[in-house]
Order: sequence, then structure tokens, then C-alpha cells
Amino acid sequence: MRDRVDFLGLSFDRVSLDEALARIEEFIQEGTPHKVFCPNVALLIWSRRDEELRRVYETCDLLPADGMGIYYASRLLGDPVPEMVSAVILFFKLIERAAEKGYRLYLFGTKQEILEKAVDNLRRQYPTLNIVGHRNGYFTPEDEPQIVQEIARVHPDILFLGMSSPLKERFVERNLKQMGVPVCLGVGGSFDVAAGVYKLAPEWMKKLALEWFYRLMQEPRRLWKRYLTTNTVFVVLVLKAFVTRRLFARVRSARPTSRQQTSGE
Repeated sequence: MRDRVDFLGLSFDRVSLDEALARIEEFIQEGTPHKVFCPNVALLIWSRRDEELRRVYETCDLLPADGMGIYYASRLLGDPVPEMVSAVILFFKLIERAAEKGYRLYLFGTKQEILEKAVDNLRRQYPTLNIVGHRNGYFTPEDEPQIVQEIARVHPDILFLGMSSPLKERFVERNLKQMGVPVCLGVGGSFDVAAGVYKLAPEWMKKLALEWFYRLMQEPRRLWKRYLTTNTVFVVLVLKAFVTRRLFARVRSARPTSRQQTSGE
């Protein structure tokens, strides 16, 4: 049985980063198709109004929580996830293990020039890395069958999807069985980080749940509206859930126990 945390409509796996890595390596050993995503605050909010996206997350083989916002809010609500499991950090940890253990990798997503730079940088840093294929994330519905056939043909152990949501989730949902990849993992903007286009937030900002702000400073035009809306909705939902929890606790504490009822009689 999976140990899960029910939080604002999603059931996250109660796993640390090391436990998530171990689970993914188990999936590789099993050899059957699995899907893994790491929703952050924005994706959690989107999944509340996108039934298809929510269904993808509900049927994931592993669903860690990405972002200190979810980590702190889950603690506030009394059922915490043990650790933030960032999709980007998960990507780079798996790159290290793939270089050590020979896992076959396929990188799918982002712009062609960024993808090529990411692949070059990763191969330079990890000479033993076995990247069996890569493709940019721009395609039409007519292109999709050929892409799926190509991925299936080269038999990767891990398919890293560096596309926007819900595009990557829907692609995996449609094609998981046909591709036959042991691990299909959504990795957000990891390819951009590997290419040196964007940087990860420093540790002090991560601990203060300000990763989103650091990213916003790097892409203000594209991200300001997303973060303004999703972060605001998230805060409101957490406060409502917290107040409801406190009120429920007060009602329960105010009820007389069976012993009190007996003595009153």
C-alpha cells in the first residue's frame, strides 16, 4: 500500500527525494511502463479545474510534491509531506545515476537549440551518459505517431519530458503503453537549466518558499500572470482548509465524552 498525503484535491506520495529515486529505479528494474510527475502549486491549482490533468495525476505510479509552498502548507494542515521533491533536482540526480548505471535516456522537450546545448553540456559533464535520443517539444498531432514509434524503437529506460503542462501529461497519458518506457518523468524546465539558460534558486530562497519568485525574475513576461493567479488561489485555499480544520477540532473538543455523559446522568 502506498503511503499518501491528501492535500487540496491531490494525493501526493509521502516520499523523500532518496525514496523517490529508489522507487524510480525499481520501476526501471520492473521494465513495465510507469508515469511520474511532480506537481507544484501552479499545477495543483490547474488540476482542480482540469479534470483530465487531475485524472493523470490520480493515476500516476509516483506523485511527489514539488515546491516548499506545498511542503509548508501540508505541515500547517497537519498531514505533511516529508520533503519537497523538485522535478529539476530529481532530473539531475537521475542523470548522475544513469551515468553510473548505464540507464538509457531520451530527452523530449524545449526548443531545439536549448535541447542541443543541454545534451552537449550533460555529455561533457558525464562522459558515460547514454542518451539514446532527443527531440524538441514542438510537434503537431500528425507528428505524434512517428515520435511515439521513435521513442519505442530506441527503448529508453527513462523518458524525460521537458514540456509545458498539461501538454506533457496528456502526451504521456495517450502514449504510455505504446512507448513502453519504464519511467516517463515530467521534469519541467530542467533542460533549460542544463543548457545554462536559467539558474536554480539559491538554498535560502528555497527554504523561504521563494523559488517561484526567483524564476519569475528570470521570466517576468511569461510567468507573472501564472504566479499571481495560482499563488493567490493557493493561499486562499490553504487558509480556508486551515480555518475549517480548526473549527472542526473545536467542535470535537466541545462534545462531551461518554464518561462525562454517564456522570451527568
